[in-house]
Amino acid sequence: MRTNIKSIFIASVLTVTLAGCSKFGEFGDINLSPNSPSNPNAGMLFTRACMYVPNFIMTSTSYDPWMQLWTGYIAETMNNQFGSLTSTVQYATGSTYLGAVEQMNRIIRLNQDEKTKDELYVSSFGSTANQIAVATTLKAYFMMSLTDIVGPMPYSEASRGNSDDIWKPKFDSIQEIYTALDKELSDVYGQFDTSSSMDKAQEVLYGGDVSKWKKFNATLRMMMAIKLSDVDPATGKARFAKAYADGGMTAVADGFNYTFSEGDFSWFYYIGNKDYKTRNTRFGPNKFFVDALKEYKDPRLFKYFTLNGYLGNQPGDPTDFNAYKGITLGHSTNNPVVEEAAAACSVADAYCEPKATYGVITTARTLLVEAEAAVRGWISADAATLYAAGIRASFEFCGAKGADEYIAAHPLPSDSQKAIEEIAMQRWFAGFLTHGVEAWSDWRRLNVPKLPLTSHQKSSTGQKTYPVRLGYGTGDTNANKENADEAVKTYFGGNDTAWQRLWWDVADND
Repeated sequence: MRTNIKSIFIASVLTVTLAGCSKFGEFGDINLSPNSPSNPNAGMLFTRACMYVPNFIMTSTSYDPWMQLWTGYIAETMNNQFGSLTSTVQYATGSTYLGAVEQMNRIIRLNQDEKTKDELYVSSFGSTANQIAVATTLKAYFMMSLTDIVGPMPYSEASRGNSDDIWKPKFDSIQEIYTALDKELSDVYGQFDTSSSMDKAQEVLYGGDVSKWKKFNATLRMMMAIKLSDVDPATGKARFAKAYADGGMTAVADGFNYTFSEGDFSWFYYIGNKDYKTRNTRFGPNKFFVDALKEYKDPRLFKYFTLNGYLGNQPGDPTDFNAYKGITLGHSTNNPVVEEAAAACSVADAYCEPKATYGVITTARTLLVEAEAAVRGWISADAATLYAAGIRASFEFCGAKGADEYIAAHPLPSDSQKAIEEIAMQRWFAGFLTHGVEAWSDWRRLNVPKLPLTSHQKSSTGQKTYPVRLGYGTGDTNANKENADEAVKTYFGGNDTAWQRLWWDVADND
């Protein structure tokens, strides 16, 4: 169904933008195509936006999956193009504004307008209250992800060209964006009507299940609140406690996942499937991640990877930890890469299927974030219980066995700092090929795990750590240059580089 809607949108959906400086710039207001329908279907707008959800697992089907590279999950198998850390330095937000955020704004406006909210092309998607609540929640997912990549960006004044004649919106700080998103999410939380559902053919993420959207709403608020732990713990605690009381994900089935469809193939179908000849051997398991799983005797290793896969058939017992080998990211020459790749295991077949289901924001992550909050004293809950529940949810999601034995072998430390580090380590283990930005944010905020750089990586950039943000895309800045320059000056000391820390990131990752 998603494929059919995707084709329809290529021909029919309105071309829209959110954060521009002129009516004809990349981030202008709404530019109407002469071929666009005058009555946009709310459900189709939503389905189109859903296609942007997995862009925060890995950036695209292109040869640059930096979200999984810089978090220690995968590595290159042929060369050192990205191992040098010099390739991805900017991130253009415009396409997500255009294809996702503004579509949610349009759904909200259609349902707030007395002239349109009861029209069939709007009302057929679901009740007015549910449409506004769901669209607000998905918009927050996109905005949280974007601002966690680049930092300050247009929000409060964005998409106000036609209504308020604001063509050059200011860049809001991350603090301001988080505050706005938390309020918007909290305001719509009570609107969810779980007695009704959305059109499941067009609401392709939760199949129209409003109760799961309600839990996802609270979960997103917790995701943002926990990042305030080092910069504004009082506000973080208050927001987290409220979201936790409202109720986030608890069952594995509550997880925010994405199932790819025919013509909308999974990322590792392109870069890992042995039947897709163009990119079939470009990336494999990162040695650092494989070795960490082996050190923990973590049976999720056997679900994440396979000895007989697209990189070749490797000898050994598939249940023997020592049989699995990975690839170092950041060699100085191609020869060691090729040698390691020849002996490496492959990403498991389940991720290489064209219609694979990838976790995005999983229940395991949610429970382990709650465990961290419990350790910090932000909520009245037992941290060890939440820690164990998070690990069990991760095992269940990937199909691994032996969770109870694993938890017994790796109990939550009694020391609070060590407990937080162990919880973060378990979020890293659970986060393989899920929301890469969240895993990156964990590492930036907590320095867990301590991802090492090779001497080649250090010498190629002069840095001692992986990038901690991406610079603004030139299309974004050129369209709104005065405000973009002011944001770089105000928030990054005039240096729009990949090593300028975001507001909530105060960790020393060297």
